[in-house]
Amino acid sequence: MEKVQFSAVYQQPMTMAKYDATHIIGYMNEEVLPDYTPEVTEPGEEASPVTAYRYTGTERDGGTVMPCGDATSYPEVTNAIIRSKYTESDEMAIHRHYGNDPSLYADEWREYNAFCESAKQLARSWLGI
Repeated sequence: MEKVQFSAVYQQPMTMAKYDATHIIGYMNEEVLPDYTPEVTEPGEEASPVTAYRYTGTERDGGTVMPCGDATSYPEVTNAIIRSKYTESDEMAIHRHYGNDPSLYADEWREYNAFCESAKQLARSWLGI
């Protein structure tokens, strides 16, 4: 069953934070909104367009809570991001499919590897490395 997704807009880029002892919350699927006009909260105020950032995730604030024992570890943060889309079982199935018939599962393999590469890049960005 697919999880419900929520989006939220922020006026500054979001990254990740430690959620609890065994989880992080990360803000993924970033969409830059160059001419976003914030909602006006005070009568008579006018809002000027700003650059904003939309994040989509499983939490109402646009974040995604992910299991991660060490929020400072590049391998663990990368794995958490990968697990947000692929379970270990999914990952093993992709490897078996590709190993058994690379031509039939080439698209699935490319999509999986592209996601893993983007997870590595996002983890490096979040950790500042």
